[in-house]
Amino acid sequence: MREKGPQRRVPEKDREQAGRWPSERHGHERARARIAGQSIFGGTELADFRQREPAPGPSMVRVTDEDRTPAGSPLTTAAFRRVWIGATVSAAGDAASWVALVALVLGRAHGSVAVLAALYTAPVAVGGLVAGWALDRYDRRWLLAGDSLLRAAVFASVPLAVALGGLSATQLYLVAAVYGLLKMISLAGFPALIPSLVPPGQLMAANALESASFGIAGLVGAVGAGIVVATAGPWYVVAFDALSYLAFAVCLLGTRGLTGTRPERQATDGRSAGGLGPVLRLVAREPVLRDTTVMFALFNIGEGALLVVLPRRAIEYGLGSGGYGYLVAAMTGGELLAALTLLRPNWRPSLTRSIVAASLIAAGTVLALLVPSPWAAIAGLVGLGGCAAAMTTWAQTLRMAVAPAGTHGRLFGLLRTLMQATPPLGAGLAALTLRHGAAVTVLAVCALMAVPALAFARDLTAAGTRPETEPGDQPGSARLMPRDDPDQSVTSASGA
Repeated sequence: MREKGPQRRVPEKDREQAGRWPSERHGHERARARIAGQSIFGGTELADFRQREPAPGPSMVRVTDEDRTPAGSPLTTAAFRRVWIGATVSAAGDAASWVALVALVLGRAHGSVAVLAALYTAPVAVGGLVAGWALDRYDRRWLLAGDSLLRAAVFASVPLAVALGGLSATQLYLVAAVYGLLKMISLAGFPALIPSLVPPGQLMAANALESASFGIAGLVGAVGAGIVVATAGPWYVVAFDALSYLAFAVCLLGTRGLTGTRPERQATDGRSAGGLGPVLRLVAREPVLRDTTVMFALFNIGEGALLVVLPRRAIEYGLGSGGYGYLVAAMTGGELLAALTLLRPNWRPSLTRSIVAASLIAAGTVLALLVPSPWAAIAGLVGLGGCAAAMTTWAQTLRMAVAPAGTHGRLFGLLRTLMQATPPLGAGLAALTLRHGAAVTVLAVCALMAVPALAFARDLTAAGTRPETEPGDQPGSARLMPRDDPDQSVTSASGA
């Protein structure tokens, strides 16, 4: 905890030695953003993580960004570049292997795609919570590498069984279940690892690249799998997925000299800080975490409903058998465009206001599906994909700033597990509303995206949106600054 009072200026040479990220000199641009907002750390205790002084009443505070924004993209950092490439290749393998597993199940006697899909997705609910706990307890780099090696062995068993002539539907179901159980280790582990890979000033660009990796992997993996399955056979695709896991493990193990990959275990009042309860209290207490979680869950329900609506609209537009693919590709293209836009060194608008605005714009773009023109629908879906990707990037950057670094594994594991569970609810909503026409479903989706944004707009825009960081701080830390004196520190929420 930092006591109130003027901050001591640290000599430049000492700051370079003390911090993980040395200060940038010789003409590097300094970034400063000061945004007024309501205190996001109310009360006397921050969710069992750190005792602190009471917030100074209803006074407004200012969240200040003092770190020097390093020149260039996060891809210029060797450690991030290596891990990002490995994660993208692995995600492409996942997208490809799902297509191959479906083809293999359809080729087995008594094979069921419904059973495969259930085993592929349902275990995430259990594995996600355990993965978050493990990511905050053990070295994240080694945990991700071990997960990749284990899944490489599991998926390699499929082409081996094909070569031996003994592949069964039961084995495919087991492979799918193992994937679902372990999925959240990489899905939550990569964002939890990002603050130890890049300087604080590059967090948003790094988060944008993480979002872009899913779009790139989804396009390349699905298209490539379709071609290979049709020309060579599905087991070749599964073999590629096994190799992609090995590639990710090699990239992770080849990244050395990182700090912050093994979170320090803390305890408060004799209780372990490694449980899920403190994270739940943190999410409930902090407006940025609480409001964005509710907004995104409802937003994802809307997107889940669209997955049911789009095939019907594609037929009505006369786009043919590939029409649904065209509409989904439009959304993915919008996601990639947004990610590329957010790679700029410094995003100046308030992140919380940006999230609210993007959610409202997304709600408007959905209405394009009511227009009897495929081009209007494609344009609207490009906008929807762009808004969704931007919201994810901004929210993830805020979460890294607000939450202590030692909770990132549990936090991202919890939130991403929740988001994985919401699209099926959207499919159920679509099933209920489509009987009254596609327009009713589209309007319901629009409401799910717009109403929460309007409801939380005041709360979110009042909250601080920028972390103040110094060269001596741990990546992922956030410090609140009093409004009347930006040079006085109220508290530190670092995970150190």
